[in-house]
Amino acid sequence: MKTTIDITTILSQDLKSRYAVSDLLLYIKNMGCESAVVDFANVKFATRSFIDEYYNAIMKSQNGIKIETINIPEDIQYIFEAVQRTQHKEKDIQLDATVVKCKTFADVQRVLGSLML
Repeated sequence: MKTTIDITTILSQDLKSRYAVSDLLLYIKNMGCESAVVDFANVKFATRSFIDEYYNAIMKSQNGIKIETINIPEDIQYIFEAVQRTQHKEKDIQLDATVVKCKTFADVQRVLGSLML
């Protein structure tokens, strides 16, 4: 049996925090249902960070509960699509760093002084 949850009654009409996603997931797990439907119909605003966390923790994750998302407002759907497009890219991080060990404060001052332009 599917349980429908109006996300605004659990969280807010403004979805701003990544941490709110874990609260929602905990709420769904505590309901003890095998599947749930999360209804976004009354959501007025959502940050990209909230949507990113929601996508990764609920839509993409295998958390043991089948969770369907419905009635996403058009402007928020664009954020979901942007998040989804960025999930598959390899992060090309190149670090070019030098580690400088300092034994005294004078050593620190000398290193910082060399960084000044």
